[in-house]
Amino acid sequence: MRKQLLFLLLAGTLALSGCGEETQTPNETKRSVEVTEITRSSIASQFTYSGKTAPSKEITVIPTIGGKVTGKYYDIGDYVRAGATLFQVDTTDLQLSAKSLEANRATAELALENAKATYDSNLPLYEAQIISESDFRQMKYAYESAQASLASLDVQAETLQKNIADCSVTSPISGYVTACNVETGAMASQAGTSYTISDLSTLLVSVGVSEQVVNTIHVGDEVSVTISAYAEAPLKGTVKTINPAASATGTYAVEISLPNPDGQVKSGMLSEVAFLAEESNDTIVLPHDVVLNKDGETYVFLAQPDNTVKKSIVTTGIDTGDMVEILTGVAEGDLVVTKGQSYLSDGEAVEILNASSDETTNDTAGETGPDETTETTKTDDGKEG
Repeated sequence: MRKQLLFLLLAGTLALSGCGEETQTPNETKRSVEVTEITRSSIASQFTYSGKTAPSKEITVIPTIGGKVTGKYYDIGDYVRAGATLFQVDTTDLQLSAKSLEANRATAELALENAKATYDSNLPLYEAQIISESDFRQMKYAYESAQASLASLDVQAETLQKNIADCSVTSPISGYVTACNVETGAMASQAGTSYTISDLSTLLVSVGVSEQVVNTIHVGDEVSVTISAYAEAPLKGTVKTINPAASATGTYAVEISLPNPDGQVKSGMLSEVAFLAEESNDTIVLPHDVVLNKDGETYVFLAQPDNTVKKSIVTTGIDTGDMVEILTGVAEGDLVVTKGQSYLSDGEAVEILNASSDETTNDTAGETGPDETTETTKTDDGKEG
């Protein structure tokens, strides 16, 4: 009897336990994504080449008169204006020669006066045939010789005065002294450079561009020049010359004129010159990894109001490697998936992590605003950098 009662109690417990269980349905797992609202912006691609700054003008100063330096007035790094005296060469010997020449000229003037007086007084006698032709010819020759001697002395005097003036060696241009090879008391030679003057008010940057780029560049084009040793912000330069003949390395020399009014950019600084390849304004620009390519299709995923995604085929324009221009397939204001897009399928339900409008606007990596420009640079071999 006890065994039967125990069996009934156990059976009842099991029955009640079975009635209390419910069928469990597993929850559907949705992919998590992030989105951003599409806005319009600008994009540009560039080719960059390396070069060095150089003076727009560089003059070597060589004295025309050698001699002992009696005064040196400028040194390396000094700014000198055109016409300023750089150094002085001793003029003692030249001054003595000039005084001697003055004495000789005075004697020549007296000789000319006598020869002229003789010629003038004998001319009537010759015309009256009182003196012979041979005698008068000698008088005329003496007069003309005296004139030539005085003229020769005048030329020598002018040459001496020029040589004396040239002993004050001046700068032909305004600029900075970048080389100085004279010292007071030493000898200045006509065989060597005494000074080098560099005009740094405008600099030149020469780069060698490839044949794929040279025909896209024109004289007068504005280019961006970055000199990291001077400032991170790029400077504006202008294409000055384009060599139509290739160098031995197969590149074409392009010379960039770069204003340098404050002289802060120095000669020889490394430079990066960026030439604009393509540019588009007021267009749709998306991060490169948002745009997918598979099975010959280029597409993005757009978030829909019902928390599903739609696959949208797009056509692209300028591609910088980081950003890409979208020409068709999306519109301003669309919500494009920017994270988690790689494994989505058309019509799939998703969980949008940054669903609020504020997060949607600010939470996208690589997004550019409507007033910003996305740029890229390419190295001198044409590859994107």
